[in-house]
Amino acid sequence: MKRNHLLTAIFTLLLLAGTAPRIQAQTFTKHVITFNDKNGSPYTIGNPHAYLSPKAIQRRRRQGIAIQTSDLPVSPRYVDSLKAVPGVDILYTSRWFNQAVIQVANPAALQKVQTFSFVSATSAIAGRVAAPNGEAAVKFNARTASYDYGSATGQISIHEGAYLHDKGFTGDGMLIAVLDAGFPGVNTAAPFKHLSERGRIKGTRDFVSGGNNVYTSSTHGTLCLSTMAARSAQMTGTAPNASYVLLRTEEDGKEQPIEENNWIAGAEYADSIGADVISSSLGYTTFDNPSFNHTYFDLTGDATQITQAADMAAAKGMIVVNSAGNEGNSSWIYITPPADGDSVLAVGAVNAAGQAVSFSGYGPTADGVIKPDVVGVGAGTQLIAPGGQLTAGNGTSYATPIVAGLVTCLWQAFPQRTNMEIINVVKASSSHFQTPEDQIGYGIPNFRMAYDSLYRRSQQDTAFIRGLLKEETLKVTPNPFYSQLYIYYQSASNEDVHLRLVDNNGKTLAQRKVFGTEAAYGYYSWQEATFSGLPAGIYYLQFIQGRKKRTARVLKL
Repeated sequence: MKRNHLLTAIFTLLLLAGTAPRIQAQTFTKHVITFNDKNGSPYTIGNPHAYLSPKAIQRRRRQGIAIQTSDLPVSPRYVDSLKAVPGVDILYTSRWFNQAVIQVANPAALQKVQTFSFVSATSAIAGRVAAPNGEAAVKFNARTASYDYGSATGQISIHEGAYLHDKGFTGDGMLIAVLDAGFPGVNTAAPFKHLSERGRIKGTRDFVSGGNNVYTSSTHGTLCLSTMAARSAQMTGTAPNASYVLLRTEEDGKEQPIEENNWIAGAEYADSIGADVISSSLGYTTFDNPSFNHTYFDLTGDATQITQAADMAAAKGMIVVNSAGNEGNSSWIYITPPADGDSVLAVGAVNAAGQAVSFSGYGPTADGVIKPDVVGVGAGTQLIAPGGQLTAGNGTSYATPIVAGLVTCLWQAFPQRTNMEIINVVKASSSHFQTPEDQIGYGIPNFRMAYDSLYRRSQQDTAFIRGLLKEETLKVTPNPFYSQLYIYYQSASNEDVHLRLVDNNGKTLAQRKVFGTEAAYGYYSWQEATFSGLPAGIYYLQFIQGRKKRTARVLKL
């Protein structure tokens, strides 16, 4: 459990009675196995429905994000070979890094794995630990009127969050993945009852012990979730009508690198089921074995694999909101990975008066990037405990989900915007955007300003599109282009749109389908890796909708 995120002022984290795993005699070590390639896989870029949910595919298409090799699952042939080794259990695999995390019972099993020609590297990530009984491997088989926020009023009003809620944006239709250390009471406590009654828990996974039961262990995840999801007379959270997937990636009482791998597995799972936002109140600096420790010079946005994974999650179209860490009073002082990610919205802490609190981690990153990005209330934060009672705590852990919930509601209001557009407007609406500081970054986000800014921008876009399309159905910019095209079009039809880029000989070089629900936005961002590699010259973009076909001439630089 991370000291920098899971400490609070008023409670001690305890294992719930009866939930501690029984110990059997055999012990194991855990390792990351990296593969050379994804050869022999039945999965293809052309058929993403085999490994991504429709919601995950739609999220990519809406933002013009192409399906890539990193989306393909690890080759099942390699997985089967590992499974065939006596003493090897596969905990989970990583699509993004082409790896498997395994648990081995003896050195001979690991040596056998290392002889496989498709294995490029192995690395230990956890010492010898006792295995719990049970399965060792994870199996992947309305508009509402103004809310009475109760005790949470201050931590929401500091961001003008009610402005979003009063407009009907409370998280409906959005999916938030919460990565944490456990969620006891979420399945039983009254303030969370609406989640199960309305089918808003869309999935659970335990990447620590295996299986799907996350309602055990540390109470930290419950407390964090409550700032977004709670609905009761005591308090209401920032995204009360959102749906959630609860992922246990943090192991109690240990500081081992495997927790970073658990986080990566959780982020990949969140991607695969179509999560819009990741809320993570975890961070990693030091470990039980000091040889694994990170240093400040690792805070470059791409040095640690967990930060690489957080940025990869953003590249797949999710918004990643992560706590800055509670090391402001320690010798470390700084933020903690993966908060250093360039595409991560890192959240520090202030009190209810908007003043920085001493424990909140400092930036900038080692390469000079402003961090944290923004701040929320992390001192005396109002929370719901596993028993359903109101409590309070301190930490950037709690500021993070408050902000994550409001970011989710903002994106609900403007689904046509990309994840980075939402992040950028949140930063631009913050109190210190013009004068960022090392401990509060760009400051306290104002979601009234963020909403109004995006609304004005949408109105301007609409006027611009209407002007472009006054005399023509299709307009493509920029022209000349290099790696990305923005397609503006006008159509009364709800039929799907097919886009094709062809050369002078009529050969199709790239194509993309835009579903009718997305086509209704009136514009589409299309980016392909192949675009930048095309020779300079003249090409033609074809717009096909039903029997209607339009063509635009474009120049490639």
